[in-house]
Amino acid sequence: MKILVADDHPLFRDALELSVRQAWPDAEVVCVGSLDTLTPERFDLIVLDWRMPGLDGGNSLTHVRRAGVEGPVAVVTGDEDPETALEVLRCGAQAFLPKTTPRRTLAQALRLVAEGGSCVPREVVLELLALGDVPVDPDEAEDAPDGAIDGDGTLSAPLTEREGQVLRMLATGSTNKEIGRQLSLQEVTVKLHTRRILRKLGARNRTDAVRRAQEAGLLTHALSHGLSPASS
Repeated sequence: MKILVADDHPLFRDALELSVRQAWPDAEVVCVGSLDTLTPERFDLIVLDWRMPGLDGGNSLTHVRRAGVEGPVAVVTGDEDPETALEVLRCGAQAFLPKTTPRRTLAQALRLVAEGGSCVPREVVLELLALGDVPVDPDEAEDAPDGAIDGDGTLSAPLTEREGQVLRMLATGSTNKEIGRQLSLQEVTVKLHTRRILRKLGARNRTDAVRRAQEAGLLTHALSHGLSPASS
């Protein structure tokens, strides 16, 4: 059993190593505080901090994969918000574990991941469900139902102010990153709002959403609200 533990904080890296050794006393554990020294290798388990220095704003998992390091990944992070959890899971991690997870629970979760399972805390799952079901990228939502806009141009489920702002920027051809920068949102949050817009408009993709919104006069309404940041 060979396990990689990567975290730039020495105290927490030591705590992760203890959890790993609690689950696998005889395992070979490789602990690193930086991802720069990684070389292509296969591990039975990778325990990874989500944000580490020197990644130019990227995440640790993407860097690890680019380095050719393979194996099931459990991300252990201080970022406990559901948006980060969704980003972690979209990047291919098998587990999202807050750093506040008790050591015994953490050891059990790591064993589950090493055996081919996945683990996300129940409270995080509930928050993700509250954000909305987003199993695919909004641009790939080709099976959205028709008929979300009534004959008089009103929506059966009206857009929120934030969705109106995102819709207006979609109409300008802005990318998710550009929309996020303008509205002070994470890119994954922009995707969540876009997904909801597609559903409410009954649109198959962004282009179809903009067309339907124009026909219903919704873009004029969105423009009237401007682009000042609002709560997401």
